[in-house]
Amino acid sequence: MIKMAKINKIFKILKILIIFLIPLTLTGCFNYRDINKVTFATSMIFDTDDLGQVIVYLDCIKPYRSTNESSDKGRRLIFKGVGKTTEDALGKIDNFSSAKLNYSQVKAYIFTEKAAKEGIKKYLDLINNYGEMQIKPSAFIYYGDVEELLKATSGDDEFLGMYLNDIMNKKPFNSLSLQANINYYLSNRLMGDNTLLLPAVNLKKDVLDKKVQINGSGILKDNVLVDRLEQEDTLLYELMMGSVYEGTFEIGNPNIDTGFISLDVLSSSEDSMLRFDNNRFTLVKNIEVDLEISDIQGEAIVDSEFINYIKVNEEAYINSYITQLFNKYKEKGIDIFNVYRMKEIHYGKEEINDPLSICDLEINTKVNINGTGLSQNAL
Repeated sequence: MIKMAKINKIFKILKILIIFLIPLTLTGCFNYRDINKVTFATSMIFDTDDLGQVIVYLDCIKPYRSTNESSDKGRRLIFKGVGKTTEDALGKIDNFSSAKLNYSQVKAYIFTEKAAKEGIKKYLDLINNYGEMQIKPSAFIYYGDVEELLKATSGDDEFLGMYLNDIMNKKPFNSLSLQANINYYLSNRLMGDNTLLLPAVNLKKDVLDKKVQINGSGILKDNVLVDRLEQEDTLLYELMMGSVYEGTFEIGNPNIDTGFISLDVLSSSEDSMLRFDNNRFTLVKNIEVDLEISDIQGEAIVDSEFINYIKVNEEAYINSYITQLFNKYKEKGIDIFNVYRMKEIHYGKEEINDPLSICDLEINTKVNINGTGLSQNAL
């Protein structure tokens, strides 16, 4: 078992090195001797201290090829720099490193809650203007202590940026994954009322240790963190704003007081329209979602009557929940629904500074249920 674990660890490191080295060999910029002189950043964490100084953490891999061995190897390095500006902090890290720092393989940009509340524009400007930094990776808001985050991914074969990148790649088509892309953020931050979402990251206590998880989203207005979309609201928000291909709903089993029916999301679609009548806007959302019965606690005959019960109740639940979610953020004056942007597109001539405040929601949900036959589980 120990030998197999060692083999798996070596395989992971080789996989990481291949990901980094193939693009470089294709461009012809590096040879094996050069690789020994380069350290690749896999993620960047932006933080700030109580004195207003910028703190930058780099999670890096230093690949090397030994002259005495035939295999490629890599070592994980963590750098921390503190300065008056982001450039100053990175410059100090560069002074610490014995190898050239390369930012072309960064897989995630992470802003701490504190840094995001003070504003992320200066970090975005650096990413956008620094030639070596890519705008393809996703960005995240981290809620928690940075040192604890780095400890949670402390092994030589565990890289925070690659882990987060893998999570986002598992669900590339939902609305929040699309918004997480730095290029999307930079392209859309000046549209509408400048409100965008980035995935929220925190640590979850596991049986043996702490694990990194995506948990809701941070809401930014004018590049400043102003609120948080909780995890329990995320699925309904995604249904409202775009396509969803995974997720689970639960509904009570009518045949047993304590039993539940689990419904997996297969796919969804939405169509939006903004109406303007009598000096008020109405945001119309037509949602269609395909659900599959994945589990039934207790016993039930899954016939047309049972299917209709689930369909009617789930449609009512989705309509009610999304309406509450809309009203919640409407009262806060936070436009996570793109009302302002839709007003610009369709009613640009109307001189209304705050369309969200005079906007109502009309939501129409159609649920399609898959699942037939007799399902029975132990109570």
